[in-house]
Amino acid sequence: MPEFEEVEKNGHLRHIVTINPGERVSLCRCYGSKTFPFCDGSHKEVHSNVGPLVIQVPADNPKKNE
Repeated sequence: MPEFEEVEKNGHLRHIVTINPGERVSLCRCYGSKTFPFCDGSHKEVHSNVGPLVIQVPADNPKKNE
């Protein structure tokens, strides 16, 4: 499960999401999600044509590191 934390820096709130190898996450871009910064499908209800940002981190490949 991706880890999430909020950090204030220079008067701005920053959302930091840590994603591990093999994980996939959908991040909200419409600001309507009740689980912000993660997408919960709210963009469909707020009539936004902005969908989520989907990020997938490839799983570690041991052969690639040899």
